[in-house]
Amino acid sequence: MCPTMSLIATALFKNFQATGFIGTWLQTAVINFPMAIGWQIFLCGPAVRFLFRTIFRKDN
Repeated sequence: MCPTMSLIATALFKNFQATGFIGTWLQTAVINFPMAIGWQIFLCGPAVRFLFRTIFRKDN
């Protein structure tokens, strides 16, 4: 997801030229990766696991 969102951010918000697009996209992905992995590990992942455990609980 990080590379895709970085691609979208590069296309929408970065001032790029056709020749430097790949480099700008890779730089944006590298800059965004630490925040994306932290978000996934500490916030989003646990919240989704809790939600799915609550919704799909097996009652024995």
